[in-house]
Amino acid sequence: MKVLHVIYSFGVYGAEKHLMDLLPELKKKNIDCELLCICLKSRVIFFKEYAEELNNKGVKTQVWGSHSKFSILPFSIKINSYLRKNNINVLHTHLFSADLIGVIIKTFFFKQLLLLSTKHGYEENYLVQYGLGNKKIPNNLYYLISRLVVKRIDHNVAISVAISKMYECLRLTQKPMKYIHHGIHEKKVGTAGPVLAGQPKIVIVGRLEEMKGHRYLLQALPAIIKHFPGLQLYILGEGSLKSELETLALHLDVREKITFTGFVSPSEYLAQSNVIVLPSLFEPFGLVFIESFAAKIPVVAFNAEAANEIIDDNITGFLVEKRNVEALAEKIIYVLKNPAERQRIVENAYQKFNEYYTVERMVKETILWYQEVFKSSK
Repeated sequence: MKVLHVIYSFGVYGAEKHLMDLLPELKKKNIDCELLCICLKSRVIFFKEYAEELNNKGVKTQVWGSHSKFSILPFSIKINSYLRKNNINVLHTHLFSADLIGVIIKTFFFKQLLLLSTKHGYEENYLVQYGLGNKKIPNNLYYLISRLVVKRIDHNVAISVAISKMYECLRLTQKPMKYIHHGIHEKKVGTAGPVLAGQPKIVIVGRLEEMKGHRYLLQALPAIIKHFPGLQLYILGEGSLKSELETLALHLDVREKITFTGFVSPSEYLAQSNVIVLPSLFEPFGLVFIESFAAKIPVVAFNAEAANEIIDDNITGFLVEKRNVEALAEKIIYVLKNPAERQRIVENAYQKFNEYYTVERMVKETILWYQEVFKSSK
């Protein structure tokens, strides 16, 4: 049975990296799968190298560009034609717009289609404002479409307990949906050197958006610099808040301590960092957490979903109260000043990575899920 994966996205982020690790391994296990990446024409260039790498790994991958992010119906018609032409009757969608395309195809063009979906997140504005467990049901277009779409998908799976519970709390599902945590290949990035002469290197990875919490780390920097005058912070990623964050850094008189790298591969910076700080207000999963585990770099994060699902506080990393700048600064200073604690934490985290957050475990659970849904659809 062949499976067409479809993702409608604006860049190579967490969901795309997940597919990069997952799909080649599924092919090795005789799950015949292809990937179709849909994006705006202006973003096609960002997917070319990604698609080439997947094709080189044996996964047929195409990139389709769109002039508008509202081109849902034309893509639905085009994908329906592709499915029938290539005798594919299983569609696995990723992210909101791809889910909507899948539902349109199944409802209007291909009723026998088996439609699967991986839930990688939810509307960021809601996650930032309310987080998990709030009883407010947003009466907006995103919510109404999500409610319609989830019910018309044959089988949904989440990437974390946090996302599974989120959909239940919002009454989009009647009970928590099944979840499959991400797993990654170990990447050899080296280990951080000692903190010498008060000059540690701190890294934060993620899109420059409100949910990632960059402003809280910047606000914590003055207190940290008092203890480590030579500190350097590397901010990896792009996003709409870049100019705002640069202005904040100037206001806090810490701009010279910060390097905005833009969109780069984290591996070269992880190898030089003494601590990864991830003060996200909500993470659907957070691949950087387990990448840090694998690289043996200590993590300091807010006690937010799904950080607290992945990190065992004071065992595999450090969690502090969400939005508490003073506590964030204190914990970072503590980690930098205590090499024995850093070593204890990273060894525990590396063990957790090897025991659980592996591609092998993720692939095994995905295949079992496929077998369940294929059997139930007969």
